[in-house]
Amino acid sequence: MKTKLIYFLLIAFTISVYSQKKSLNIEGTWKLVQTQTLTGTKSVIDFPGKTVVDQTKIWSGNNFMFVARVKTDTIVENMYGVGTYKLQGNRYEEYLKIISYKPWEGKTILMTIEMKNDTLIQTYPVDNNGQIDKNWAAIEKYIKIKN
Repeated sequence: MKTKLIYFLLIAFTISVYSQKKSLNIEGTWKLVQTQTLTGTKSVIDFPGKTVVDQTKIWSGNNFMFVARVKTDTIVENMYGVGTYKLQGNRYEEYLKIISYKPWEGKTILMTIEMKNDTLIQTYPVDNNGQIDKNWAAIEKYIKIKN
């Protein structure tokens, strides 16, 4: 009887460990390599293309920050943001404490994150079910910067 109880507890523990959603490890420094905008049924790759972007994003602990220089035609814009994040599975929430795009400052943006080898794909905004906004959404692809 004692042996059966031990086997049952071992099996229950194994099942609970494997059934929990593991969070992705996004900590580190990442370089933006592509941005895509979705509007209605239209999809446009903005960068690389009509826009030149030099952006780095860093995640550490539960904090993030990004800095970017964006050039479209002859217009150059410096962008930045800092805040905190929560990640559970591929569900990601970013609280934008300070951001150059003022309408988003102080807001929480829901996103999804995918990892494919050394590529991180961030899609936003999404609803609570992970579905993208049909009117406007962005997909950003990052490559991890190796030390």
